[in-house]
This record gives sequence, C-alpha cells and structure tokens, in this order.
Amino acid sequence: MKTLCLLPILCIQFVQFVQGGQNNCNSELADKIVSFESNNWRGYQVGLHEKRRRGGTTLDLSLVWAGQSLSPGTLWMAEQCRGQLCFSRYKYDAKEMGDYFKEIVDEKNYFYMQRFGGLRVDHVWTHDLDDWKNAKPSESASFFPGFDVFCDKCDRLKYCTVVTKKNNIDKWNRDKIGKMMATGDGWVRFEEFSQNEKWTITVHDKNKIPDWYLGPNSALSVNISSLLSFIVLYYITEFII
Repeated sequence: MKTLCLLPILCIQFVQFVQGGQNNCNSELADKIVSFESNNWRGYQVGLHEKRRRGGTTLDLSLVWAGQSLSPGTLWMAEQCRGQLCFSRYKYDAKEMGDYFKEIVDEKNYFYMQRFGGLRVDHVWTHDLDDWKNAKPSESASFFPGFDVFCDKCDRLKYCTVVTKKNNIDKWNRDKIGKMMATGDGWVRFEEFSQNEKWTITVHDKNKIPDWYLGPNSALSVNISSLLSFIVLYYITEFII
C-alpha cells in the first residue's frame, strides 16, 4: 500500500489501523468467543491436532471439519493484549493438561509466536500472560501472543486476515509479517505471502454455547444427582461401620 505521509506520526497510526485496504477489527473482537472458517475450504475451521509423544501430547493448529454447526473444538476466546488480540482455546480437554492439572484453572492453551521457533500451541500461565501485557516491549523477548485482525468490514468479518509481526524473525531486531493461512494438507501456518490467508470470523453468543462444550472441567460445577449422592453416602457409611 502506497501512502503519502506529510506527518510521519499520523502515517504510522494510519498504517496501524489499515493494512492492504482492510480495517483493524481488534476492538470489535476483544472479549468475544470466535471461530475462524477458511474462505478457500468452506466448512473447515481452525482447531487443534493432537500428537501423542513420550513426553505427553503436543498440539498443532489445523483445519477441522465443522460444517455449518457449532463445534466445541474450533471455538477460541479473544482477549485484548497490548492493543492486539490473544487467542486461547475455549474447549478444555483433559488430555491437554500436561503436568499442570492441579492448577488448570490458572492456565489455558494459547497459540503464540516464538522468536526463533515460530508458531506454537501450548499452556500459558495466567500470571505469565499478565506480566507480558503489563511489560514494555523488549528487544530480548521471545514470547509473542499478540495478533492483529484485519477485515474488509468489521461489522461483517467475511474477508479477514490474522497477522503477526513476529513470524520466524531472521534477525534479532527485525520484524517479519506473517499471515495465518491454511495449507492444502490441512495445517494452519503463518506465512508472509499466501493466497489462502482469508478467513470468515464468526462471533458466538456465550449464552448459547452448551456448558458441556467446556469438557471435563465443567463437571466441577455440575450438581451430583440425589441417587448418586445416596450411593456414595451408603458406601461411606458401610466403610466406616
């Protein structure tokens, strides 16, 4: 995009909110539950692929078939991060607890960028993310959870691009733009140049999402039935007597 800038500061601000003719829609998506559907492969949305290894389960972003229905595995929570957006998985899965199951209420699975390792999906502690939000940008940082979302229209969210400025940085101080794109074999990556980076973003009403979509941890808040309570009490009493 060629822009004639008479005032450099105003030009920087303008480029920050408009990229390639698209508008920055971060504020419209903050604190929302969203899903990303590929414009090239309709019905496929951004979800997770699990790989089992000796050390546990690793996660990768991939396309997941959802069709036109609401799918718990493709819902993401968007939160404001330094004027950008951080995305964490809405659905909780016991297989993703790793070694942190005792503190699962204080962590979530985010996708984020690493300075030299590129895209990663992993647990992020709440306090670590809060520290990043409150800290000043540092040249020595290696953790970048913030992304920008640009769309043709922020009230429609039909042709959107999810952008990171920290995509496989070549040099320590050099930013390299990366756009979220879908590969032909079903993976989701961040590439500088791609024809498959357009997404349709849907904002979901939390009140219309079933509680069971949250997975095993939602059981903590489920009331035990009277019959089950009676059975448990019976066996406890028998054991004590």
